[in-house]
Amino acid sequence: MRPGVRVLGVVLLGLLLVGMGSHYDANYENHWPYPTGDALESDYETHVGEQVFVSGTVQAVDRGNETVEILVETEQGELPLTVSGVSRDVQPGGALQVYGTVRPDTHLTADNVVVVNSAGSSRTFKYAVSLIGALLVVVLFFRHWRVDRDDIGFEVK
Repeated sequence: MRPGVRVLGVVLLGLLLVGMGSHYDANYENHWPYPTGDALESDYETHVGEQVFVSGTVQAVDRGNETVEILVETEQGELPLTVSGVSRDVQPGGALQVYGTVRPDTHLTADNVVVVNSAGSSRTFKYAVSLIGALLVVVLFFRHWRVDRDDIGFEVK
């Protein structure tokens, strides 16, 4: 196969990958099975009784009543919600993911809660491990394959 045909094939596959990624991003909201923060912000009462999955920043904690006040980011601003049934240890300023049921008056009844305490070191660790993994893949690849400059490709050693 000629090198020009291969290059054209790689370019077409790259464009196809970018196009599919763009299409997925543009239609992501349409396939999400739960009302989004924006949907709750625009017409809250129509979603009462539905299951929802939201993430927000903790503003206040009432341990006695097991409730947490969170702010959910929306396109219109921030939507304040009161989440009941939170038995996890959470601090104001932390992030909370809530799966639960929408109740009247901006209340949610939590079925499951995940506390997300992001640390600056976790991002560094994630990138360092990814870099090491990528280097290992490259080393293992080139232990068994070599570049064939005449045919612009790879061949087994």
